Amino acid sequence: MRRSVLIGALALMQFGCAAVGGSTAPPSVDVSGKWAGTWTFRNPTMGSGDVFMNLKQSGAEASGDLMVTGPTAAEPTYFEGTVSGSSVTLKVPYLSGTLDVSGDEMKGVINGIMPANVSLRRQP
Repeated sequence: MRRSVLIGALALMQFGCAAVGGSTAPPSVDVSGKWAGTWTFRNPTMGSGDVFMNLKQSGAEASGDLMVTGPTAAEPTYFEGTVSGSSVTLKVPYLSGTLDVSGDEMKGVINGIMPANVSLRRQP
């Protein structure tokens, strides 16, 4: 009896959570292409640098490589995200954060080692 109740509760949680999270707006922007800009830790004394992204978008799914320069320079990092309306939400475990797109500009916060403000422009 306990096992049936547990299975039922787990199924309800799974389907209930899926129903709540399923209401995303369709993409109103295409983020495909090369982007370049700057990043600054929320605490500016911790550092800043340049950021470069090369994105591909298929429907609401976006993915690509991100490279940063500055005190935390690293090899390019692969990431995935979801485009909803004019926002890109980065998926964990790659990175997390949200970037808002307006024309050829993208701004928001990316959470890596520490939260960083990011401002990008689409490149020709």
